[in-house]
Amino acid sequence: MKGEVRHPVLRWLIFGHLWVAIAVAAQILWTALFLHEGGMARRYALAAFLGAFAAYGVTRLARTSGPEAMEYENLKWYQANKWTMFVLVGMAGAAAFVLMWPLWPIMWRMMIPAVVLTFFYVTPFTSSNGRGIGLRTVPFLKAVLIAVIWAIVAVAIPLRMDTEHHSLSTIIALSCMRVPLILALAILFDIRDQPSDDPALRTVPIVFGTNGAKAIALFFLLCSAAFEVLFLRGLGYITASWTILAGYAFGAILTMRAKPQRDPVYYGILVDGVMIAIPLCVWVGVIVG
Repeated sequence: MKGEVRHPVLRWLIFGHLWVAIAVAAQILWTALFLHEGGMARRYALAAFLGAFAAYGVTRLARTSGPEAMEYENLKWYQANKWTMFVLVGMAGAAAFVLMWPLWPIMWRMMIPAVVLTFFYVTPFTSSNGRGIGLRTVPFLKAVLIAVIWAIVAVAIPLRMDTEHHSLSTIIALSCMRVPLILALAILFDIRDQPSDDPALRTVPIVFGTNGAKAIALFFLLCSAAFEVLFLRGLGYITASWTILAGYAFGAILTMRAKPQRDPVYYGILVDGVMIAIPLCVWVGVIVG
């Protein structure tokens, strides 16, 4: 990670992954806003916040003993706070497990495919001659897989928890509405990672270049904004259909200014913050309207 983050609060938000965990909860609560009974979804949002913090923490703690630990500022921060993070990650993981346990019968059919896909993507498989094989070698899959997993976690599972039954086709359709937003943001992170990503990953910026990737990300943002405006207007939230555009405008500005050399705050706070800003804009519109 390039650049240096000096403020201790920002270090906890970025390196401790508190900010992205908040983004997970915000995306789930955005979905819960339109459910008939959001109680279970709110419990799930808290569990997902704790689970995301714990999951990121486990992966970072596992890497602190590796040879690359002194090359990255976030891993150096984890080394400096290793025992504190061990305790916090353990407590967060245990709390998430307790909160999710009663919800498991409802969500396991959707959660397991997401976990399996993630495992087969992040695990590097090689053939007998040393050539990479598996999901990691599929062009553009990195961003698509991230978007699909976020849509399952933030939309499909909360819809499945709703007291009002939703058909499978409805759950799939509403989940797909969230995919373009996450896909656009994932492409921005691919731009950030372009210098260090293995060319075999065939990410969008590796194939189309930085400017091409930004154009594609902007297209997905426009698609997402159009879907959400039509959705909100269909539900009668006219004011929210306007206020949500402020969140998308924020995302579009960040997209146009994205480049690999940006400091950690740009991506770790601002770009991830789009996933918080858009739900906030919706909530403001619903309250005002």
